[in-house]
Amino acid sequence: MGEIRKDPIHNRWVIIADERKKRPHAFYRELEEVSDKRKCPFCEGKEKKTPPEIDSFRVRGKPDEPGWRIRVVPNKYPALNPEGFNPEGLNPKGKIRKIFDGLSYRYHGYGRHEVIIETPHHKKNLFNMDKEEISLIFSMYRKRYLYLKKDKNLKYILIFKNYGNIAGASLPHSHSQVIGLPLIPPEIEEELMAIKDSIKCPFCNSIQRARDEERILERNKDFTVLAPYAPIAPYELVVYPLEHKPCFEEINDSEMDSLSEIIRDTFRRFNKLLENPPFNYFLHTSPTTPTAKIYKNYHWHIVIMPKLGLSAGFEMGSGIYINPVDPRKAVKELKEAKEYKEEVDE
Repeated sequence: MGEIRKDPIHNRWVIIADERKKRPHAFYRELEEVSDKRKCPFCEGKEKKTPPEIDSFRVRGKPDEPGWRIRVVPNKYPALNPEGFNPEGLNPKGKIRKIFDGLSYRYHGYGRHEVIIETPHHKKNLFNMDKEEISLIFSMYRKRYLYLKKDKNLKYILIFKNYGNIAGASLPHSHSQVIGLPLIPPEIEEELMAIKDSIKCPFCNSIQRARDEERILERNKDFTVLAPYAPIAPYELVVYPLEHKPCFEEINDSEMDSLSEIIRDTFRRFNKLLENPPFNYFLHTSPTTPTAKIYKNYHWHIVIMPKLGLSAGFEMGSGIYINPVDPRKAVKELKEAKEYKEEVDE
């Protein structure tokens, strides 16, 4: 028999229903998208098909020319924009403010929306990248975060990745996105409230409990990967720094090396067990001005969610998730998935 578990940090319930894994088509399987790299705007040599480059790591060449290893461009269809907003959305000091309209609150749609093109190679992705390539991606995350953090109108910067159609990726070429917001997202507010209401860091408690319940997948000198107590997605994992730190952007080069290693090994396990699954991941870090004590007590982390199922009527109507894979069994299966053969078709 399964269990109904309350997430210890977020205000949500999850039904762990391991028997449902036996259903026909229990997991969504997405056919690999066949795309023509000659038409892909993210491939090397197609730089003019994207908005002008705003950042990069290069081995040669000028912006918007070949020779790059990672490029950053504005999103062509941004969710938020830093220009053209209504003056009523500013306070007397010229900063974005929350407006009450008699019924609820709103902000002007101010923000930043960027795309990080992670590799010039069309068929490279996290399942077949080496540690150095992954380190460059996370180094660019750090670089962009530090740059966008200077914008005093941004209260939160979310870095995330969609891979596969079902996970929301519009293009198959490996990329991540960055959105800077003028507000703190509800998910982060819940985490901050959990910190405020706890004597000890709830994230550190989660790591300890995962050790006790055999939900630790991997650990190195700086990081650990674990299956959460109440995961909303099958094979969901969270990467935590072992040292309690609030801000991802303060990661040093040695820690970056450890993080890249553990991310590489985790995605190779996913590839072996789940065969190149669609997924989402997102990086949760402290708000951009961590001056308040509650922000300083934050514990940054990365959530990885393979996208193996679709939310249906029950989830949408109740806000309760059904997960057909017990997190301890998920860790056991991933631990056994060690073999890896690199096959990259350029």
